[in-house]
Amino acid sequence: QAFSIGSDFRIAYRVPMSPTMATDSPKARRLLSFCGWFYSLLLCYTICWTGLEHWRLNVVHVILGLVLASNLLPISVAGLLSLYLGAVSLVFFRPFAFHMDALWRVCSVLNLTVGVGGLFRGACSSRDGGSLTRLVNVAIPGFLLAAIAALCVKPWPVFFAEDVLPHSGPWSVVETPALRAAHCGGGAGRTAETAAAAEAAGVLCEAIELLSWEEAEAKARETVAQMTSAERHGLMLGVGWTALGWGIVMPKQGYYMGNTVPVPRLGIPALKLADAGNGFRNNIPPIGVAGTSTCWPSALALASSWDESLVRRVAAAMGREFRGKGANVLLGPAVQVHRVARNGRNFEYMAGEDPLLGARLGAAYVHGVQGEGVMAVAKHFAYNEQETERMNQSSDVDDRTAWELYYPPFEATVEAGVASVMCSYNRVNGTHACENEALLRRDLKGRLGFRGFVMSDWWALHAPASDRGVDQEMPGVPQDDPEPWLSHNRLEASEGTSPSERHLEPALRILAAMHRLRLTERPSCTPGRGCSEALRSNQRSPQHDALAREAAASSVVLLKNSGVLPLLEAGGPSTLALIGGALSAESLWGHDPVQRVMPAKDYYMGGGSGHCGILPEQLVTPLTALTQRAEKSGWKVSASPSNNLTEALDAAQAADVVMVLVATSSIETLDRDNLTLDDGADELINALRKEGRRTIVLVQAPGTFLSPWRDTVDAVAALFLGGEQTGSAWADVVFGDRSPAGKLPIMLPKSASSTIDPSDEPRAVYSEGVFTSYRAKDAPSQSAFPFGHGLSYTTFAYGNVTRTPSEACPAPAVLCVRVDVSNAGSRSGSEVAQAYVQFPLQDDTPRLVLRGFHRTAELRPGDSEVVVFFFSARDLSVYRHGDWKLQRTVSVHIGSSSADLRGALERLVV
Repeated sequence: QAFSIGSDFRIAYRVPMSPTMATDSPKARRLLSFCGWFYSLLLCYTICWTGLEHWRLNVVHVILGLVLASNLLPISVAGLLSLYLGAVSLVFFRPFAFHMDALWRVCSVLNLTVGVGGLFRGACSSRDGGSLTRLVNVAIPGFLLAAIAALCVKPWPVFFAEDVLPHSGPWSVVETPALRAAHCGGGAGRTAETAAAAEAAGVLCEAIELLSWEEAEAKARETVAQMTSAERHGLMLGVGWTALGWGIVMPKQGYYMGNTVPVPRLGIPALKLADAGNGFRNNIPPIGVAGTSTCWPSALALASSWDESLVRRVAAAMGREFRGKGANVLLGPAVQVHRVARNGRNFEYMAGEDPLLGARLGAAYVHGVQGEGVMAVAKHFAYNEQETERMNQSSDVDDRTAWELYYPPFEATVEAGVASVMCSYNRVNGTHACENEALLRRDLKGRLGFRGFVMSDWWALHAPASDRGVDQEMPGVPQDDPEPWLSHNRLEASEGTSPSERHLEPALRILAAMHRLRLTERPSCTPGRGCSEALRSNQRSPQHDALAREAAASSVVLLKNSGVLPLLEAGGPSTLALIGGALSAESLWGHDPVQRVMPAKDYYMGGGSGHCGILPEQLVTPLTALTQRAEKSGWKVSASPSNNLTEALDAAQAADVVMVLVATSSIETLDRDNLTLDDGADELINALRKEGRRTIVLVQAPGTFLSPWRDTVDAVAALFLGGEQTGSAWADVVFGDRSPAGKLPIMLPKSASSTIDPSDEPRAVYSEGVFTSYRAKDAPSQSAFPFGHGLSYTTFAYGNVTRTPSEACPAPAVLCVRVDVSNAGSRSGSEVAQAYVQFPLQDDTPRLVLRGFHRTAELRPGDSEVVVFFFSARDLSVYRHGDWKLQRTVSVHIGSSSADLRGALERLVV
C-alpha cells in the first residue's frame, strides 16, 4: 500500500491483506486516506495558528486522522471514523477566521461525504465473511451514524433558524435606510398621509415621545395582573443560546446576543439585545453578516469630542440601525470612570477619567438611543475597572469614593430615564455585584431612584438573587450550573402559591421599561426565522457614513503643534513621507486567535463583545486617505507602511515632512501588558527625528499611552480608536479641512509609574480614593499632556470671569459664572471652556474637580460667545458621613484644560 502527495512526498508500508480488504475499492481507500491526512494536517496547522485548548484531546484527534490515513482499518470502520472526524470538524474545531473557517468547512463536508461512502461500501461488500459479519458491518455503523447525527443536531440551530417562540404579531417589513428615506424624506413637508403610511410600515421618522414612568408603571401593573407565573418568569430569563458541548455556547440563528420570550396574547414582544461598543455587533458567520452596520468611533473617542449634541446624534443613528436590525435593546452606554490605565476595555467607557464628563455624555447617549424606540442599558454597575480576575476579584470601595467618583455617570443616566442597568462581573466589597443587595437595592434602586430593570452581564449571576435586586438573567443558558438561576422551576419553588410584591417586582420593572418606550405599540419580529431577514439587512447609509466621519474627526485631539500643521497647499515640489505599519492595517473580523471566544482587536476598534465587523472594501485606510488628500494638495508622497526602520529611513530621506502613524489596541478579557505603542514605535520615531525632518506623530490607541519622544517631534495628535472612518478623519484634520477640537478625556502620564496597575489579588482596595487622574496631588508633575488638553488651528482668548447676580441665576443653580470666549486667531474653530471648582483645601479633597464644560459654536476669526456655567448645590458639595454637604465657600477656575486656567473667582460665598 502507498499514499503519495506530489512527487517528493511518499509513504509506503506493508499491510496484511484480508479477503475483504483485497476487494475493497482502491478509489474509496485513497479518498479515505486523503481525508485522514487532510484532517490531521489541518488540525496541526490550526493548533499552531490558534493555540487551541484541550491539547491532549487535539493530539488524540491528530492520531485518529493518521490512523484513518494509514489504510490499516477495514473500509467500513474507516468510513465510520471519517464520519466522526467530519462531525467533529463541523462542531468543534472552528477558529472563526475566514481562511480557517473555509478549510474546516471543506474538511467537514469531505469527511462526512467520503465516510458515508465508505460505510456503505463496506456494508454492501459480498466478501465480508458471512451473514453475521455483514450484520455487524451494517448494524454497528448504522447505530453510530445515528449517534453522530444526534451530535450534529446540537449545532443545527446555529446554522438554521427555527421558529420555537410564540409570535408576537405581524412583521411585514424590515426598516432599511432606503425604506426610511422613502417614508421620511419629506422632512418638515411631510403630510398626515405620509406619516400614516410610515406608521403602517413600522417606520419611525421622528423621535418618539416616551411615556412617563408613572404611566408606564401603571400599565405594567395591569399587564402583570393578567400573566401566568410562567409568562412572568419568561421575562426574567434569556433564551436563544445553544450549548454545543465542551463548554461552547453560541446564539441560535435568527437570535440576538440576548432574547426573552414574547407573550403574544398580551401584546408583549420579545426583548432582543445586541452589543454596541462601536455600533451593532455583527456576529461571526453563520449568525451574522459583516459590513451591514456602521462602525462608529469608540465611546472613549466620542468622549474626546466633549460634545453632547454630537454624542446624541451618533447614539440616535445607532438606535436607528439597531431598530432596523430588529433589536430593541442596545447594550450601552458604558459609563465607568477609568481607574486602571491598562484596562483592556477602557476604549468602551465614555466617562474617561471624570464623572461629570461621563454623566453629561452618558445622558445624551441615552436620550439619543431611546428617542429611536430602543432601550439603552447603562453598564457595568459597578467598579468593573479591570479585566484581570474580573469574574472573582472584589473591588473594595468606600462610600465617599463611590458617590463622588464612580456613581455620578450612572446617576445621570438614571435621571435621563435609562431603561436598564447591567450589573458587572466583579464582586463589590466581597459580594458579586449581581447579588449585592447594598449595591442594587440600597444604592441603585433606592438612593439613585432607578425605575427600570437590572440585567446581569452574561453569566455574571451566581445565585438565585432576584430578591437582592437583579431582575433578569442573561443569556439564560448555564455554563456551570445545570439550570439557570432564574429559571421558572426555581422561581416557582421560591415564590410558593402566593407571590409577594418583591416576587412581582422584576416583571413589573421590565414591563414598565417596555411600556415607557412604547415597545408594545409597534410591530416587532420574533427571534428565529422571523428576525433572520432583519439581522442580515444592510443598515448602512451615506448619511451615517458622513456622520461617522464627522464624529471621528471631532474626536481627534491635537496634543502638540509647532506650526507644522495643518499641511497647507504645497508651494513647490514638497514631499510627504508616510511611515508606519498602522497606515495600512486591516480591520479584523472574526475571533481573536488568542481569545477565541472574543472578536479580534485592531487599530480601529477594540476587541471583544463591542467589536463591529466591516468588509475590507468598506475601510479607507489612513494610507489611502492621506495619500489621496496629499496628492490633491500637490504633495508628493513616499510611503513605508511598516515599522521597518531601514525602509522608514529610506522613505524619509527625500521628504520635507515625515508623518508617522503608530498604534496599539486592546481586547476584552485581557488588560494591556504595558502602555507602550506596538512594534517598536518609540525607536522608530526617535530614529526618524534624528534625520532632521519636521516630524508629525499620529497615534491610534484604546486609552492611555506613553510618549517619551514628545519633546523632540513637531506635532502629536491622538485618536482613541475612531472606527471605520479613521483614515478619512486623519486626512480631514491634518490637511486643515477641519480644525481639531477634541480634548483629552484622560490624563496622559509621563511614565507608567504614576498609573494604577491591574491587581491580581483577591481584593482590589481603592485606597487612592478620589485622587486619580488630574485630581491626584502629584498630577501637575506627572502629566505629559493634562486632562482636558487639546489644541486648535486657531487661538482662543478668555475674557474676565464674572459672577452673575443671584436673581439672574435660574433654579436649581445656586451659583452662576460667565466668561466671554473669542477666536483670536486666523482660522475658524470651536473651543471647550472648562469650569473647575476648588473647595477649601483639606488633605482629603482634590485641589480641582471638573464641575462644568461648554463647547462653543464654530467661531470665525474675531467672533466670540458668552459662556455661562450654572452650578447646583450638588455641584458645590462633597460627600461626608453618608450625605452631600454644601460647601459655602468655593473658588471657580475657568480655562482650556485642567492645567491651562485662564481666569478665576476666588472664595465665593454661596
